[in-house]
Amino acid sequence: MSQISLEALKGLVEEEGVSDAELPILSLVVEGKPPAEMKAILGLRSENAVQKKLAPIYAKFRIAGAGPGKLAKLQKILLDRLQSSQGKRKVFIAWVGQVGKLQADGMRDLFKHPQIETFILDQDISLNSLWIQEIEALLESFDYGIICSSKESSENPPVNFAIGFLAGRFQKLWIAYPQREEFSKFLFRFPVIDTGSEESLADLLHQIIGGEVQDSKEWVLFKTSNPVWKERLHQINQQRSDQIRPQESEFIIDLAKRTLSQNPHFLRNTTFQNLVIKFLSDASTYVQNLGVNSSVFSIPLELYPRYLTVLQKEFRICVKAVAIVDSVERFWSNDEGDEIGETANKESERLFVFRSEKDFNASLNFLLMHASHYKVFVTTRKNYIPYAEEYSLRDRPTKWKEDFSLPTKEFAIIEDPATKHQLIAWYDEDNIKDRRSRRLVHFSPVAGEIFQYKEVLSNFLERAKQSQGVFQINVKDKLGYQTVPEEIEIIREELFRKISQEPSKTPGEILQDLQHLRNELMVLESKEEVIQKALEVILNRLRAQTASIFLFSKDGRLHRVGIKGIDVNRKPIENTDFFVESYAPGESFTGKAILPGKDGFGKPWWTNNLSGEASLFETSKREYKKRLGTINSAIAVPLNGQNKTYGVLEVINKIDPITKRALPSHGFLQDEVYWLSAVSSSVAYTLSSLRRKRQNKLFADLSKYLLSNSFDQESVYKEVTWRLISEDTSFKVCILRIKDETGALEVVAKSPGDGDSITWENRRDDKRHPGDGLVGQILQSVDENNPSYVIVPKIDEQIDEFRNKDWVLANQFKSFGCFPLMYKSEVVGSISLYTAYEYDFHRGCKDFLNRVASLVAAFVGRVKEEKLKDRVRKLLDQQLAALPPDLSKLNQNELLEKLSVCQEQQGMVRRQLDPADLQPKSNTYATSQNGYLD
Repeated sequence: MSQISLEALKGLVEEEGVSDAELPILSLVVEGKPPAEMKAILGLRSENAVQKKLAPIYAKFRIAGAGPGKLAKLQKILLDRLQSSQGKRKVFIAWVGQVGKLQADGMRDLFKHPQIETFILDQDISLNSLWIQEIEALLESFDYGIICSSKESSENPPVNFAIGFLAGRFQKLWIAYPQREEFSKFLFRFPVIDTGSEESLADLLHQIIGGEVQDSKEWVLFKTSNPVWKERLHQINQQRSDQIRPQESEFIIDLAKRTLSQNPHFLRNTTFQNLVIKFLSDASTYVQNLGVNSSVFSIPLELYPRYLTVLQKEFRICVKAVAIVDSVERFWSNDEGDEIGETANKESERLFVFRSEKDFNASLNFLLMHASHYKVFVTTRKNYIPYAEEYSLRDRPTKWKEDFSLPTKEFAIIEDPATKHQLIAWYDEDNIKDRRSRRLVHFSPVAGEIFQYKEVLSNFLERAKQSQGVFQINVKDKLGYQTVPEEIEIIREELFRKISQEPSKTPGEILQDLQHLRNELMVLESKEEVIQKALEVILNRLRAQTASIFLFSKDGRLHRVGIKGIDVNRKPIENTDFFVESYAPGESFTGKAILPGKDGFGKPWWTNNLSGEASLFETSKREYKKRLGTINSAIAVPLNGQNKTYGVLEVINKIDPITKRALPSHGFLQDEVYWLSAVSSSVAYTLSSLRRKRQNKLFADLSKYLLSNSFDQESVYKEVTWRLISEDTSFKVCILRIKDETGALEVVAKSPGDGDSITWENRRDDKRHPGDGLVGQILQSVDENNPSYVIVPKIDEQIDEFRNKDWVLANQFKSFGCFPLMYKSEVVGSISLYTAYEYDFHRGCKDFLNRVASLVAAFVGRVKEEKLKDRVRKLLDQQLAALPPDLSKLNQNELLEKLSVCQEQQGMVRRQLDPADLQPKSNTYATSQNGYLD
């Protein structure tokens, strides 16, 4: 958590009128300290004293309500103010070569952090120095700089010049390489980042944002665990191993020199010679970038219209494309655009996307001309851009092995009707964002990507059949375009003059929505209400076909407890009318999200090819396909409680918001994975809070029950075991033992009964003596304030230590715990618990069970004392009965003798029974708030 000086903290809370005496406890809130630690640090006597100090602060911040949620709300308010006051760290990233570009893309993803703002140079710094003039004024606004390079570039003079130029412009400059040892001696004086090392990246992040080192490590671990990051590392290694030797790049130039060696003009005029060589040098660069195995060929953007026209003329290619008017393609209204239209195959399709009605009106002439030659569709940016951003092929692992960002908005599918061979053409995303970019158009024959983008466009154009924001312009003949068709006015009205759709939300608005959802969930009273509300919000926000929640059950499996969505016929899906679904940890796609990582918690999983997931159960695949029609994309995120992961939140399939049909080529964006993870935190927190309330009630009810039932021991002991295997605990079986008169532990109750799935065959309930097996170890506890307990988190590893080994194996128990019942430093019994899955009996669980054990021990002590009092009463009655009925007939000596005997018996009774023991301690049943079974 963040640390802050008291002076800085005071500036953050001035408007609330917080006093100087209240600042120390506020600083602990910022650091994320729980009340127990605050008590120790501030030297307070109890956690209640901490709450008393916080109470007036809650009032000043207008935080109402009760429970632990108030502390979390206060901490969030302070952290939001602290972050706002600190501002964002600005990081400048430059790169050299294809390997450097891959690293720069990785850095951009790593630095998608609330405290960091990044800027990536849009061109290779080794190609020329024009970029220096363009960005020199901007450099003053950056705090840090990173240059991503490789061994092949480390001794390049232009690169070294660029590094020297940038070195004095930032607070600190780092050099990033795939491997630390691969840089030149010139660069030894600069700090180096190994982009393949999580530790090195975490150190870099910590130096930039400060705070706790562990926070930076966790952020880096989260980012690098993404399959996209691993795929990028693979691309870097592949790129470095496939580097073309510099000599090969000069082959074409050498060939040209030999060809032109007899040309007198070339030989005599150096300017003419330099022009020709420069042209050939540029051509060799594009060929070199293609290499031997590459699937991407790039050419300057300005050449694209000419080559497209040639392909249409000579090979009659068919084109299916998206063109965002007045963006990258600025040639549609000039001669180049006309030539593309006049040479187009009549089966071609092109979607023109417009920003405004003004742009649409200005483009009518070329639209009608193009529509007279092939199929032309029109739409607006408001309709198309959100759709384009829905599918996220560039954010997931694909067959793409090179340093090229896949298209997300503008692209063209080029097909030769004769051979059926296809290409995909697209632009770098930077071409849209920054017009100073070195503009290139890329071509690739990768079949998988071509098919998916072809389908993406077809799905969008399907909307034209229902006039849903997309319209086809129909021109009857090639001369008809000179007259504007009547339907143009209808299209104009539909596209630009109807009430516009709700604009996309800003990151700040999204955070507000998340906080609003968290607040809405917190006021709900039941688990069922929380699940239904969360699923409803998730479906609407992600436009998913289904959303489900799975929770751990006592059998150690994830069971679906809620699902909402629509089936292939657009009918609602509910949990009760869908197949029963459950998974063990690691099973199928859902179960992978709950597998614990290094931190002991699960992690998100997502895919845009769910049907192809090898781990997906065939039954699940069959049932979901039958109900949904298809299964394409999915996200599964863990529900993490305070101590462990106890559930999974899952969504399947993107749907068209209008047709409500599943979109085969759409996937979930990384931002949507982050959003769903944030929602899962709110859901998990709310469900945990409800669970804690039920556990507190369980403890309070048990306390009340034990106080009100002093004599019916059999019923009390049975009730205790049943309550400890209720739905609010993780335990499958509970066995209660009480010490008998011989000092051995004897079974007095066990649950569940014969109606449950537990078998009791081959179980021996013989007594346990000190040191006799695992339970016998409990009798060695002597410290009431720190009782010893026996925990076996993995029964398989200690199975031979169990006296009822065959019974344990028959029921497939995975974990075991045994807790002593301590009363006045004496073990008076034990509670044994078994689980059906591996359970760590975390600190909260141990605290809870120790509290329950204290309650039961106090009851056992009361029963023991009642028996002792009954024995004393009987003894006194016997002595009184032994006295003669008429004492007046005894002489003095006989009377003194009888009195002496009575006094001796009375002394013996006093020695055996301390009057203070006859009353239960008032704090025995006090309810603590520290222990939970979450």
